[in-house]
Amino acid sequence: MTDGRCIVRLAFDGNGPQALAVDATSVYWTTSGESTVGGTIVKAPLAGGSPTTLATSQVDNVFIAQDSTSIYWTNHGTSQSKYTDGMVMKVSKSGGTPVTLASNQAGPWGIAVDANSVYWANVFDNTVMKVPLGGGTPTMLASGQATPSNIVVDKTSVYWTNNSAGGSVMKVPLGGGTPTTLASNLNYPLGITVDATSVYWTNHSDGRIMKVPLGGGISTILFSGTTSDGPKGIAVDTTSVYWTSGNARTITKVPLAGGSPTTLYSDPSSTPSSIAVDASSVYWTDGNVLTVTKLSPK
Repeated sequence: MTDGRCIVRLAFDGNGPQALAVDATSVYWTTSGESTVGGTIVKAPLAGGSPTTLATSQVDNVFIAQDSTSIYWTNHGTSQSKYTDGMVMKVSKSGGTPVTLASNQAGPWGIAVDANSVYWANVFDNTVMKVPLGGGTPTMLASGQATPSNIVVDKTSVYWTNNSAGGSVMKVPLGGGTPTTLASNLNYPLGITVDATSVYWTNHSDGRIMKVPLGGGISTILFSGTTSDGPKGIAVDTTSVYWTSGNARTITKVPLAGGSPTTLYSDPSSTPSSIAVDASSVYWTDGNVLTVTKLSPK
């Protein structure tokens, strides 16, 4: 690229990469299998190299999370079962036999993990759930939501987006309690992330990138896109917010406080989806070009 940034295709995956996660050595991603028993969990070195398949024969696995030892994901389930056969899974980062942490879930979607538990959103029974890292009886943290989709955690709370018309950004304590509405009357909020002070999200249907303080308050519009942008994934570091726009076919960033956006990547043939950042690079999946891509420097 002419501005000094370098694009590296870390992997080509003909099965269509979906969600991704990044640690100090590797990038991990899902291929969904599109409601069939064909999804996979794959990893590749950050510097590039041969991919390693960690799990096969998964069922519409879309979202992914990680801790220091394992990769976690949700199997959304098969349409024939009306999505009542969803599962929450994990596998060691070094490989091995996948473990089922929870089953008979109603369309598990977004997933997050902390030192004790795995958290997920069930989009068909409108619940937010958790289960211990080693498995066991799931606990319901919230019910009566409106298509809860993406989910993140910090040291005190679980946060999620209710992806609907007049949608909302919500939180609940890690141990359960009464959910709190942080932002409401949103236009299909989708991707979500947090830092030490704020919650950030994408409004998929109006193109806005927004934030609100962790404790609630006035929401701030960091970027005003258009209804055709379709922002999806979102990530944050100490200086900027990054997001993918599948319809606009771009990767963009803006300062945490707002300001002038910077387009980091644009390709009319691409549909970037999930995104992650580390200290030096931006990573994303592209289900249309079928790649996992790295851009350095940020």
